[in-house]
Amino acid sequence: MKKYLGAELFFESLYELGIRTIFGLPGGYVLKIYDVMPSYAKKINHILTRHEQAATHMADGFSRASGLPGIILCTSGPAATNTVTGISTAYVDSVPVLIFTGQVPTPFLGSDAFQEADHIGITRSTTKHNTLVRKTKDLPKAIAEALHISNTGRKGPVLVDMPKDVLLGESEFKIPKKVNLPNYTEEPRVTKRVMQNFKDKFLNSKKPIFIFGKGSCYQENVSNISKIIKKFNIPSLTSLLSLGLVHSEISFGMIGSSGSYASSKLIEESDHIISVGCDINKILPKSTFLKKNMTIVDIDQTQLDPKNKMNLNINSSSINFLEYIVKEIDSYKSQWSKDFLQKMREMNIKAQKEEISKNNKAFIYKKISDILGDKVVICSDFSYDDVNNQQYFKFNDYRNSVLSGGNGTPGYGFPAAIGAKFSRPSSKVVSISSGTNFQFNMQEMIVALEQNLDLTIIVLNEKYLKKGLKYKGPDYKILAESFGAKAYQINFDSKIETNLRKTLKLKGLILIEIRI
Repeated sequence: MKKYLGAELFFESLYELGIRTIFGLPGGYVLKIYDVMPSYAKKINHILTRHEQAATHMADGFSRASGLPGIILCTSGPAATNTVTGISTAYVDSVPVLIFTGQVPTPFLGSDAFQEADHIGITRSTTKHNTLVRKTKDLPKAIAEALHISNTGRKGPVLVDMPKDVLLGESEFKIPKKVNLPNYTEEPRVTKRVMQNFKDKFLNSKKPIFIFGKGSCYQENVSNISKIIKKFNIPSLTSLLSLGLVHSEISFGMIGSSGSYASSKLIEESDHIISVGCDINKILPKSTFLKKNMTIVDIDQTQLDPKNKMNLNINSSSINFLEYIVKEIDSYKSQWSKDFLQKMREMNIKAQKEEISKNNKAFIYKKISDILGDKVVICSDFSYDDVNNQQYFKFNDYRNSVLSGGNGTPGYGFPAAIGAKFSRPSSKVVSISSGTNFQFNMQEMIVALEQNLDLTIIVLNEKYLKKGLKYKGPDYKILAESFGAKAYQINFDSKIETNLRKTLKLKGLILIEIRI
């Protein structure tokens, strides 16, 4: 059989597994991969980024906007350590990202060689799995296993460390058609007894409510969620990371301290809270659920709450759980009053209008939503409470709402938008950042221009109008133009909607600075 270099096996394996796009930067110990890359240029598109953290965010945004795994390639040492923030961001939000790092030759491992770092040790707590490949012949299998682990169960990032001699060595191309890992469980097995317990609990409840989190964000769930809500007349809420999973016409909004008006009222009135793929104990205080009957459904057993005796814990995928409800529960009607639910919708609208009237950022999200509709991909980049402004955009597809939820990572939004554009080239993609956060990865404008991307960047400049500041930050219009992008400045005044309509229609890489 034909023998391949380890660098060639890298591309052969990715292509065999369906990967067509990777993000990365060249460097010492992965140069052999870049040497053979021209031979695979028609099979796999490599996007040359300007920073490894940004490359990891691009892979993350690529995955969130499409559901496909995101891939990054970089060398060892400082390059690999630059990816850690992006890896952590993907890990907390359960995003399937594969990180391939170069490494010193195996004989020099642990010798403090040039640009050596313990990638395995450094990323152990921020990856779902990581592995060091020691033999060339094992590389295809390691890549197949990494993709499988990353993209099954509770999804998450996986790192594969590739020493230089592994990439320079030769071996036949043998990749497993099916991955079988002895100690890895893809899908928890749920007993009939547990599901019968849920059915009994559900049928005995009068006012159940569903809360859907990131773990529910699968295309297979969209229609089932709609069927359940309409069939049983049950209100539903989402987390920040699952906005758009439930259609805006039937959703009662987002949970959390800055969530919708209806969320706290519905939880208070409910006698059975059904949390599906949502770590609600990190979002809401435990006092919210005192003396509440709860069913917690999660594919990750560590997210269950067995200490609370009133909880029914179900270690299951959201897909299997929702399919069970659709197939096994027929006759049930909740006792939620239609008048009460209608009042909650009206109060939601009223509360949103009040917040938008005094919150300039919420106003901007709402106007962009009104102008562009619900087909646009929004990649936001704010810290602290400002992340909650995402709820003022009317999402009807969870893949259109891209943000760093668990980490609130500064500098995430713009590179994630680049990644989203590569996974959804026909979709309108908009990056919305605070000025401070945009500065973290603004160098990636070079990538957007090199790749001729049709991408809109909105920078909210909060410092421009503040009094008493010695330095008010850069002029973002001049900054963008220095890169070669088209840029516009908009003031937050009576003409803002008109100016937004004009600039949001423009094609190419466009930066819009809004001074608020």
